[in-house]
Amino acid sequence: MSFDELHKNIAETLSKEVDSICQQFTVTETKMQELTDYFIESMNSGLEPLPEGETEGTQSSRLPMIPSYVTGKPNGTEKGLFLAADLGGTNFRVCSVVLNGDQTFTLKNMKNKIPEYLLDDENVSSEELFAYLAKRTGVFLKRYYPTIFSNPDGEEELKMGFTFSYPVNQTSLCSGTLIRWTKGFNISDTIGKDVVQLFQEQLEKEGLKRIKIVALTNDTVGTFLSHCYGSGSSNSLASGDVSEPVIGCIFGTGTNGCYMEEIENIKKLPQDVREKLIASGKTHMIINTEWGSFDNECRHLPTTQYDIDIDQKFSTNPGFHLFEKRISGMYLGEILRNIIVDLHKRGLILNQYRSYNQLPHRLKTPFELSSEVLSHIEIDDSTGLRETELSLLQSLRLPTSPIEREQIQKLVRAISRRSAYLTAIPIAAILIKTNSLHKRYHGEVEVGCDGSVVEYYPGFRSMMRHALALSPIGPDGERKVHLRIAKDGSGVGAALCALVA
Repeated sequence: MSFDELHKNIAETLSKEVDSICQQFTVTETKMQELTDYFIESMNSGLEPLPEGETEGTQSSRLPMIPSYVTGKPNGTEKGLFLAADLGGTNFRVCSVVLNGDQTFTLKNMKNKIPEYLLDDENVSSEELFAYLAKRTGVFLKRYYPTIFSNPDGEEELKMGFTFSYPVNQTSLCSGTLIRWTKGFNISDTIGKDVVQLFQEQLEKEGLKRIKIVALTNDTVGTFLSHCYGSGSSNSLASGDVSEPVIGCIFGTGTNGCYMEEIENIKKLPQDVREKLIASGKTHMIINTEWGSFDNECRHLPTTQYDIDIDQKFSTNPGFHLFEKRISGMYLGEILRNIIVDLHKRGLILNQYRSYNQLPHRLKTPFELSSEVLSHIEIDDSTGLRETELSLLQSLRLPTSPIEREQIQKLVRAISRRSAYLTAIPIAAILIKTNSLHKRYHGEVEVGCDGSVVEYYPGFRSMMRHALALSPIGPDGERKVHLRIAKDGSGVGAALCALVA
């Protein structure tokens, strides 16, 4: 066999194998129906009281469905100055938000990178983490509000909303105990403790006695509230606009979503709490679904060997957040990296490297390949996929042939399409469960979205819309859904939570 014939055979074998892998990432209309039904079942189960002896977060067959104790939606007329603190991922942000009462706001913020020792050292205590947060809060006040900082004994209280983007068992609007850490932290003595109390104690030790944390919220709840404020939900309905905010969601490094549930359906709330809320005229409460944990048992989720390997070999929380590991920006590049390494081991790609050990170091490093690189490959239409070649060289120091780049692009598009199709599952499920599409004649709904993937990944929202049309809500339902980008939900949303406290 000549060299050209050998080269052609390898290329054909590679193409055939890539097509087979792409097929594994296909989410069919039948699978959409199956997943949506199971999502609704998991939501209903999560609203029920925990089985005796169980703790929140240990039941794989139910969504956490955490009550937020937020029982209203802003309408854009709210006014006032509020503080917000946001702990998520590797950054801590302190903000001041001035609500102008006309659906606009003025924001000042300071972002701080969490020191590596707080993330990596297993001996770090809760006190050290929250002392750091308090100190950075003091720095923010000194910079932007020096008169308040220099007058710690002033009578006027500064209300703060605290966005804490980790699973908590929330017991009131301003209290919640940590269920488990995600996204890098590993401070064991925080688990089971009230994170508001821990932060408030350190603020007082720092001399910031005027700051009172009055609301604990999740970034997805903040996204929903921020979107409601910006859209002027109640005002728009009164003025004849029949588009109503229904869901707040995050599709970025991680994924999560929330919606408003009827209080009488939240059976996990103590009966006396439900009765008291209903007696006071409250009918709905925002539920933080924590949908990243949907189907942790993989009863219905489409699963490839690459998903299993990433969860078991490379993630910090094996067995948890399996839905998120198929969707979010943190994992899209890692899926592609694992596929490329596997194809190389089978002698189908990158044959200039004879063994795994000879591969570029970055290609062998977990989570080195970012979803941003995939976004460039996704839409590359240059001759010979030149843009893809440059992206892989810059990100992984990885030279590729035109044939290899063509197959890598096919993989990228299969990975992103599966991600986008799966994001439609919780949206369709919530719309069906709440009957939001049929509450008003010609009624339409808004989904407030935040996160780098939904905002910046090319074609992602279009793929989401296509998936919604294939979901049980069908093309007619999809046409009634408006996907809106809700900017800065964690800051403005936390301030709005402080407002309602």
